[in-house]
Amino acid sequence: MYSTTPRRRILVRADAMHSEAFAAQFAQVFGTLYADLPALPGGIVIGGVYGRHEGISFRCMQYRGDFSITFPAPQDEITFVLPSAGKVIVEHHGESVGHARVGLAIDKAQIRSIRFADDHAQCGMSIRRGLFGERLAVLLGRPLHQPIRFEPVINLDSAAFRGIRALLEMATGDSFEALISTGALLPTRLQEMLVDTLLEAWPHNYSEALQRPAPAIVPRHVRLAMAFMREHPEQQVSGAQLTALTHVSLRALQDGFRRFAGNSIAGFQRQVRLERAYQVLASGEAAGVGEVALRFGFSNPGRFAQYFQQAYGVRPTEVRRGLAQKL
Repeated sequence: MYSTTPRRRILVRADAMHSEAFAAQFAQVFGTLYADLPALPGGIVIGGVYGRHEGISFRCMQYRGDFSITFPAPQDEITFVLPSAGKVIVEHHGESVGHARVGLAIDKAQIRSIRFADDHAQCGMSIRRGLFGERLAVLLGRPLHQPIRFEPVINLDSAAFRGIRALLEMATGDSFEALISTGALLPTRLQEMLVDTLLEAWPHNYSEALQRPAPAIVPRHVRLAMAFMREHPEQQVSGAQLTALTHVSLRALQDGFRRFAGNSIAGFQRQVRLERAYQVLASGEAAGVGEVALRFGFSNPGRFAQYFQQAYGVRPTEVRRGLAQKL
C-alpha cells in the first residue's frame, strides 16, 4: 500500500519556464547536483518533466532556443536520447547528430559538450555506468572483463525504441506522479526496469552474450578458484595455489575459466581486484589512489589507472573526487 505522506521529491516539472527559474527549482529539489556545470544562457525556455532517483535520471523535455552544455570533467554515466524534435549534436571523435528518427547513446566519460538546436525536444535518461555492470554481472553470472559500450547511434523506428519512449512518457506523466512521489518501492522498480530495458533493446557489446542460452553449471573446481580469489582480493594468487586447492591441472583450470568465466585466470583475478578497488575508492576507506593500487597488487599506479579506466570508463582519481564532492 502506498503512503499518502510525500517523500523527498524526485520530479521537477516545468511549464514554459525560463532557464534561470528552472535552475532555481532544480537546485531546490536536487541541491548541488550538476552545480559545476555552467548556467544556461538567458532566453532559453524549458518545459517538461525531469526525474532523478539514486543512479538514474529520466526526462521528457522541450527546449525553446539553442544552447550548449559543457562538462568540466568526465561524468560516470551514460545518457540515452530519443529526440522528437530539433537536433542534439555531440562532439567526440567526430560528430553525432540525433533527431526525430535517430537516437544517441552518449558516454559522458568520452565527451565534453552537447549542443541542442532547432527547439529540441526529447525523452531520455542518464544511468550510472556501474548499474549496468552490476546487473550484467548478475545476468551473465561472471565479472565483466571490459566496460559496456552501447551503440552510439540507432534508428528509432523499431518497436523496441517506441516502447522505451512510451515507458519514459509514462514515468513523467501526470497520472504516474502521485505513485512515484509517495511510493517507497516504485522509484527503485522503475530504475531496475529502465536498466533491463536498455540492456535488452539498445545494442551493446554484451548483447550477444545475453542472448545465448544459459551456460552449463559452473564446475566445482572453477567455483572454488573463483571463490578463493574473491575472498583474497589483496593477495596475488598463483596457479600452483589454485591447482592445490582444486585438485585439477592448471590447464584444466584455465580451460574452465575460459569457458565459464569468459576470461583467463589472470584476467578474472584482475577484475576482482579492480572491483574491490572501486569499492574502496568510492567509500573513502583509503588515503589515496596509490595506496589502493598497492593494496590490491598493482605495483605500477599508472598501469592500475589504465586498467581501471578500461573497466569503468573513468579514472580512479575521478571516483575519489566524486566522493569528495558528495562530502
